[in-house]
Amino acid sequence: MEFVILSDADFETFAKGHPQGSFIQSVDLARFQRARGQEVELFGVTRGGSLIAAGKLVYTSNRFGYKVCDCAKGPLLDYNDAEAVRFVVEQLKKHAASKKAAELRISPNVKYIARDEDGAEHPEVEDNRPLLKVLAGLGFKHQGFEMNFANINWMFVKKLDGIVDSEELIMGMNYRTRKAIRKAEKNGVYLEQATLETLDDFYNALSTAGDEKGFTYRERDYYEQLLRNTSDEFTKLMMAKINIPEYRASITERLDAEAKTLADLKRDVEETGSKKKANRIKVVQDLVDSYERSLKDIERFPDSVGVATVAAIHFACSGDEIVCVIGGTVQDYIYFNGATSLYWGMMLHALNNGYSRYNFYGTFGIQGQDETGHGGYEFKKGFGGEVVQLVGDFVAPVNVPVFTAYQAVRKLAAAAKTVLAKLPEPGNLLSKFRGKN
Repeated sequence: MEFVILSDADFETFAKGHPQGSFIQSVDLARFQRARGQEVELFGVTRGGSLIAAGKLVYTSNRFGYKVCDCAKGPLLDYNDAEAVRFVVEQLKKHAASKKAAELRISPNVKYIARDEDGAEHPEVEDNRPLLKVLAGLGFKHQGFEMNFANINWMFVKKLDGIVDSEELIMGMNYRTRKAIRKAEKNGVYLEQATLETLDDFYNALSTAGDEKGFTYRERDYYEQLLRNTSDEFTKLMMAKINIPEYRASITERLDAEAKTLADLKRDVEETGSKKKANRIKVVQDLVDSYERSLKDIERFPDSVGVATVAAIHFACSGDEIVCVIGGTVQDYIYFNGATSLYWGMMLHALNNGYSRYNFYGTFGIQGQDETGHGGYEFKKGFGGEVVQLVGDFVAPVNVPVFTAYQAVRKLAAAAKTVLAKLPEPGNLLSKFRGKN
């Protein structure tokens, strides 16, 4: 076997067809990271002239000069091939050391254990728990199973293989989700992909949703650089929009039509006593009430609002999957089901463009309704799918003295922070001193 540095083209060919491929391990993301000044390398391992493993390495240094070599969501290789795993790890350690890194981080894009939509374990389907012992034997320390916001390891994923059309896709969802999708379509919610010219619309909606929901989002420049340095298919900054004047006019028109139908039915029942028409009155009355409620619900949105961006989500499309990276709904416009529309629209894009997985990405609150994020998890479940737990992050020292010293410093800093947090504030100490004198 031989360790080699790969060209973008060779890496892309391997990564795109690999079952562990992800947008994190992609040439598009490598190109973007380089444009932002990050140090990026693409490596491969060959056996008998054929490429059997590959990965994207990103090097980062902190203010103390401590350097990390990170292969997030990689390396891409057959982890059942013990010889290949050992060779890749040994070569990565040597290579990272030659680049003056102190530690090597990997996080294989491999399930820890198969789970269903409720998060229940199914080891009979897939069980990669032994991999933790294998990597431990190669010098790696597992970083635990806590929810990781920096390198997502808990996800919700919908498989699209075998789904033939949009009707079969929507019928695989629960009633509430189907109803929300159809309501949004009927109400005229439409999707638009942001460009450099419309990035402000996207970013304003994303940042507003982030501030309201409390999730962390990137600076505007980050998304501008994505648009400039990745393909239109890889980076999809999607917006759900609605034209308020057109929506109000449409609801008013439907209300007027149903109100007239209702009046005609009531008159016919009075004149003929038709039981069939009498039964229809309740159905039409419900529609009239619904349209009246809709008009009341949007009273706070004058026609001067024009076209409103009701939700914004960053999607990444790579390999076999579409990933919902981050985004949300502007709370003022939650009535319009913007996020639901975006999920549905991108699932249709996946179905029509040969993607076999739709990845809702970071999913939290799986264990119970009292946990943070449980509402988002339940929302995703409505579309159908399964909980995916990856094996997690692993860290191995490359430069042992530097690694050990840095870990010791971190522990001391953490201990000092804990002690300081327990001390009374200086003002309180001064008050006590004055009280004694």
